[in-house]
Amino acid sequence: MQNRIIGLTAILSSLSAAAIAATPQISQLLNKNECPNCNLAQANLYGLQLEGANLQNANLQEAGLQGSKLNYANLSNSNSERANFAYVELQDANFQGANLQGANFLGADLRNADLSGANLQGASLEGADLRGATLKSANLQKANFIRAKMAGANLEQALLKGARMPDGREYKQ
Repeated sequence: MQNRIIGLTAILSSLSAAAIAATPQISQLLNKNECPNCNLAQANLYGLQLEGANLQNANLQEAGLQGSKLNYANLSNSNSERANFAYVELQDANFQGANLQGANFLGADLRNADLSGANLQGASLEGADLRGATLKSANLQKANFIRAKMAGANLEQALLKGARMPDGREYKQ
């Protein structure tokens, strides 16, 4: 019995090491709705109400934000590489200059979001709502836009080589 408890303790401590390290910063985010320059890498932020949050320059690499509400949030210049934004509400969010390489935006609501100059190379935006979004000068190479709603999206000067467009065709240029 004692060996089982020791084994379970070792498993739990290894699984939660990243979460424990970020706990003070997660508390700051939850209490003040802001955490600019914070290290929230690999943090579990599922289903949180973070509308209007300031996460400018934050490290959200591989963070899980599924189902959260981040409408009007400032994530400009954040490192959100491989972060999971599946089914997140991000209306009018600011992602200017953010690193979103390989991020997952499956079914996310990005209406009127500003992704100007963001790096979305290899990101999945399958089924995302990008109506009215600004993707000016964004790197969208090899991004997946299958079934995405893109009416009124600004793609001026965006890099689209190899991107999968809403109709499933690969963009070639």
